[in-house]
Order: sequence, then structure tokens, then C-alpha cells
Amino acid sequence: MPRFQAFISDMDDTLLPAHKPMSERTQRTLQRLSRQGVSVVLCSGRAGASILPFVRQTGATGEMICFNGARVVDLKNGEVLVQNEIAPELAREMLAWLKARGCYAHYFQGDQWYCEEECAEASAYAAKSGIPAKYTHRPLAACVNEPAPKLLGIGDPETIARLREEGQKAFAGRLNVMTSSPNFLEITAPEANKGCAIEKLCAVRGWSKETVLCAGDGLNDLSMMEWAKYAITVENAKPEVKAVSWRIGKACEQDGIAELLDEIIPAEAAE
Repeated sequence: MPRFQAFISDMDDTLLPAHKPMSERTQRTLQRLSRQGVSVVLCSGRAGASILPFVRQTGATGEMICFNGARVVDLKNGEVLVQNEIAPELAREMLAWLKARGCYAHYFQGDQWYCEEECAEASAYAAKSGIPAKYTHRPLAACVNEPAPKLLGIGDPETIARLREEGQKAFAGRLNVMTSSPNFLEITAPEANKGCAIEKLCAVRGWSKETVLCAGDGLNDLSMMEWAKYAITVENAKPEVKAVSWRIGKACEQDGIAELLDEIIPAEAAE
């Protein structure tokens, strides 16, 4: 078994069960890894402000990967190490495309997100992310004047699956159009994905692929899982993710990743 220098993991439905806090067992395991000198890096589609509370729970002190890889941030000083954002004109085009298809959408600038009006989707996202919305009260396509790290569409699973397929064709080579859950359509710049972000972070930190352990469950994790030599996942993961994983553990609800970590990176004698 290699001696791992880093554990890089998705959050939602990998470490964090839906509508529940991170379990005490998972927190204890990640804190132990940090004490043993393994860099714990949370890698999420969320904004940095939405990741930070969980960073504190895990004892991580190195970096976090935000917006599906659009940003890599140094936790010690807040420096942005990697940044790949959507140009304003392309963000406006995609937001107009989603609006024409009746899909709720919002966009990010910094950690703040913007939507047109208060609605059920906005309220639910604010509760999930811990970041309140800002309302534009006019079409989003008329508001974006700066690069955006991510756009997000929200809808029922059938609509999101259809829009993902249509969007991938319509914006091929210009945008990444993917899903992180059945209800979320995630849109980033072409070079902004978790796999690319991790490769760049490894170059900065001097980590080799053989010393990095990755975990994920969704289609937005696929680039990371395909990049990794050692990728672990949970029983509730997408079939495409399971197919490229080294080990598959119990479901997220059953602390599947923590159980695998306790086996793969056991506690040292001093623990």
C-alpha cells in the first residue's frame, strides 16, 4: 500500500449525506488523517464560503477546491492558486439559453450567487449552501459583467438530464455542462473540472499521482476519479464512477468513505 500524502474528496453524497450534517465518525477519521500528516482537501461544486464550515470540521489546513475545479484556494492565506472562469459574454449566452428553456438558473461572482427573484429553488439552495441569494429583479443575462466561476441550473431530474444532453451539444468545446445531482445542472469553463484542478494542485505541492487518494460519487467527479490511480467511492455512486474506482465502500449514509479510510490509511501507533 502506498504512503498517501493527500486525500482529496468530494463532499455531497460522498462524505456528506443529503440533508444531514457530516457524521462524527467521518469527522474523526478526517481529523486523524490531518494529524498523521495527510493533506485533506475538500473538492466540491460549492462556493468556498459554503465549504469552509466543513473544512473546520475536518481539520484541513492546506487547500480547498471550489466550483468543480474553477478555483483552488490556499486555506492559510486565501490565495487563489488556480482560477478558470466563464467569460461574461459566454455566461450571458448560457443564462439566456437556460431561460429560453424555462430552467431556473443562478450565477456566481466570488462566493456570492445571484438569481432574478425569490422562489422555491432559490430558498432551497440558500438553505443547502448556507449563503443567501442576491436578487437582480431583471434578466440574469443582462447582469453578468465579470467572469463567473460557475452557473447553476435547477430542475426536476428529467428536465436536467435533457438539458445536460442538449447543453453539451450546443456548447461543446466552450463550456462544461454536467450534473452533480439529479436536480443540479453545473456549468463551468471547459478547463475547469476537478481532474484538471487536482493535477495543477499536485504540481504546486509536488505530489505524485501514486500518493494521492481521491473520493467521489457523481458525474462531476468523473474527471477526478479517472485521473486518480487510487479512487474510492460509495455504494450510492453513479455507475460511471463505480466503473473507474479502485475500491467501493458502503453508502454515504453508512460512513462508507470513513470505513475505507480507516482500512487504507490506518491509525498510527501514537494514535
